[in-house]
Amino acid sequence: MEKILKPYTIIPEGLYVQRDADKQVRNIISDMGRPGYVLVSRQMGKTNLLLNAKRKFETSGDAFIYIDLSNTFPTAKSCFENIIDNAIEAYPEKFSEVAKVIFDRRTELKDTPPHKQHTNELRFLLQTLKGGKMVIILDEIDALTKTDYSDQIFSQIRSTYFGARVNYKEFYNLTYLLSGVVEPSEIIKDPKVSPFNIGQKIYLNDFSREEFDEFIKTANLLINQESADRIFYWTNGNPRISWDVCSEVENKLKSRECNAQLIDKIVQDLYLTSFDKAPIDNIREIVTNDREIRNSIVEIEYKKGKLVSDKIKSKLYLAGIINYDEDDIHIKNEVIRKSLSYEWIRSLEEADKGLIDLAMEDYGNQRYNDALLTFERYLEHNDFPENSSKSHYLYAIGYSAYALTQYNKSIEFFERVIFDQDDEPKYYFELHYRKGVIYYYLNRIEESLESFKNVISNGKKSSVYALALLNYGTVSLKSDKTNHKEDAIRIFKEIINETAFHKEKQSQEFVSRLKSIAYYNLAEIDRVDNHHDQALANYFEAIKLSNNNSRPKFTLAYIKLNKNENENFELLSNLVENICDGSTVPTNIENESQIVFSLDEFKQIALLSFINYRDILFEKLIPKFSLLDENNLSKQLYDLAIFSINTEGSWDNGLKILNYIYNSIKTESLIFDDVTQYNTLKLLAYGSGRNETKGFDIEYINIFKKNRITPIDYFDMEIFINLIFSLTEKGKLDEALKYAEFIVLQKESAPDQNLINYLIVYHLQLNIYAALNDKINSKIKAEQIIELANNEKVKNQKSNLLGETGMDIIIQNAESKLRTKEKNILPVKSAKVYGRNQILKVRYKDGTILETKFKKVESDLSKGECMVLD
Repeated sequence: MEKILKPYTIIPEGLYVQRDADKQVRNIISDMGRPGYVLVSRQMGKTNLLLNAKRKFETSGDAFIYIDLSNTFPTAKSCFENIIDNAIEAYPEKFSEVAKVIFDRRTELKDTPPHKQHTNELRFLLQTLKGGKMVIILDEIDALTKTDYSDQIFSQIRSTYFGARVNYKEFYNLTYLLSGVVEPSEIIKDPKVSPFNIGQKIYLNDFSREEFDEFIKTANLLINQESADRIFYWTNGNPRISWDVCSEVENKLKSRECNAQLIDKIVQDLYLTSFDKAPIDNIREIVTNDREIRNSIVEIEYKKGKLVSDKIKSKLYLAGIINYDEDDIHIKNEVIRKSLSYEWIRSLEEADKGLIDLAMEDYGNQRYNDALLTFERYLEHNDFPENSSKSHYLYAIGYSAYALTQYNKSIEFFERVIFDQDDEPKYYFELHYRKGVIYYYLNRIEESLESFKNVISNGKKSSVYALALLNYGTVSLKSDKTNHKEDAIRIFKEIINETAFHKEKQSQEFVSRLKSIAYYNLAEIDRVDNHHDQALANYFEAIKLSNNNSRPKFTLAYIKLNKNENENFELLSNLVENICDGSTVPTNIENESQIVFSLDEFKQIALLSFINYRDILFEKLIPKFSLLDENNLSKQLYDLAIFSINTEGSWDNGLKILNYIYNSIKTESLIFDDVTQYNTLKLLAYGSGRNETKGFDIEYINIFKKNRITPIDYFDMEIFINLIFSLTEKGKLDEALKYAEFIVLQKESAPDQNLINYLIVYHLQLNIYAALNDKINSKIKAEQIIELANNEKVKNQKSNLLGETGMDIIIQNAESKLRTKEKNILPVKSAKVYGRNQILKVRYKDGTILETKFKKVESDLSKGECMVLD
């Protein structure tokens, strides 16, 4: 077959794909009201867009003149004349007569100003067309902007749509299409001249998926859907890259079939090996020479695209790096993204600045991960020079590691830092304060206290001193030494009494912050010592002195201890009000020098509001769930339920939230995704247990059968086992067997850690077959139980569903079936599986008998601390 996707300069009409930009060009030519301005990077098809407009929309009475301005002229006069000459040469049959007039006038009227001469010559051409349209297409105008006379050319074009049309009606039949890689606002350089603000911008973006598919079809490229998807994955519709990749695919199809692996190899060979093929070569050259663009790409990598200014967005667009129809920006396709890898950009920065300066710049900009990695690269082959900067470099490494919670690495470098107390007191005391914090995180309590004491012993009652004093008191509570607790109480009281620091040298906000934390710590001591009234009093003082960030923590502690419901409602209402009016905003960023309002505290407030004041407070708080993350509300509520179960240890409250989600899904009052619906039903089925009659288990299993989203886990096994057991107890043996057989069919796809739970399913099947007097299947199932029990993976596993003795009972039961003299199977009751809310009577080893829900004694049963009484 003849090759179709050849390396054309001008795309044949049969292969040209219409885009939105083509529609905009058509409208501009139809309306003739304003010039069109095609704003696009190189190798995006702008020249073919313009030539296609000429090919598609020009009629016999029109004249569409294409001018390539990349070859500039010495003067404005010669540039104007070139435009007219091109028109005459392109349409000799139309303009041969008037050409003589124009050339004669140039000779006779040499002193006519260039813009006036050009206006007159345009009038002659337009009059010759007798109502036909003249469209002047000026390509590569960015080259023109580099000349001294460019303002004259663009001012002339601008005047065409104003004064010229007022005086000469023929100018209504003239319009311009301009194209280049420069913003219209930058076209006219002289601030005294009116800006070129009349053009209609035309953004020539990549192919949409539909346009890409049309291109594949037009090119008669016979590839499967997987291959087409893979090409689009890499190119995201970039016309030049799509053409070149598809052209290479066309070559390969002569000798082999196309698949995703072939596409990947083609992309790697074309673009990601030597990086010298258009448009990648041009893009990398632009990035190499423009630090602003490099920095913006780094910001995009750090998911900070929204922070990029409009000016830089325009530069990125004109460089061919992003598309321009998105609020949040990202690299436009995978080929470009990989060719502009973060590692490559870092190498450019390193070449510009050197490793140490680059690391210190990252440190100063709080890019701690980059700073740490760059320092470590430097230290692989070098050591810091022995000068005054060495300790500052070591400190920067230690602080970067600290900011990344790499405390062991942080203290390793901090311990090598030497600051002189007299020469650099600020750095000296900050270092020891920081070491105190890190030692505390590493649970090296005594060393932490020594570091804080080093700052305190200085006696200069600065802010660092006050923070060290406060932390010394807080950390003292973690020490095993009794005298440290006494020291802590003394310090907290000194802070409260304002004798621990120079109040006049500190801001009132700082003093209040210290005192509020001191009150809070005293309250914590009182709470642990069961002095609840005094604890409440100290919590309350902490609340009074708190700011918006610390108030939630203190208030939540107060509410948990307080029994006065009216007072708790008022305090919780105030917190919700502060969140709703924006004065209190949660964050996941820790701050060592002050208490912040954490995301977990927001969840605690939401949880209290939901459980106790759903209609009054919780509904008011719902719009603020967007502060947590960008998920939809149903997913955020699901996460709140998980928080209740895992962090707060309350299944009951978690299930209440899950029921709320379930009801909202059923009434369609919430937008939800399949994963959230699936997981919500799963936890409801698991948490409710088989004593509930809501039917969550059946509903969940039906979804599980149709579209299982996650691998089979412990929850799935318990849901199926509970349902099978429940149906068996109700005598619905056929139905129980149906569910048992289904989950057994999933065994091969289940993770290995769930194999042990299949013993229980087999055991239940064995009992059902025995009840049905099905001796053949009973024997088969008993053999499967023995085989699985002897599996080495299973021997090393534990299961809460089996407890300590469950496996032995199941094995004994199976063995009894296989002994020919035994006719009956051992009772099942010892290996029962219980719902979480099922009421049991258990006896502990000390003889204590307790009647309670299974979930309350589940852990003790699994440890063998107690046994179930029939």
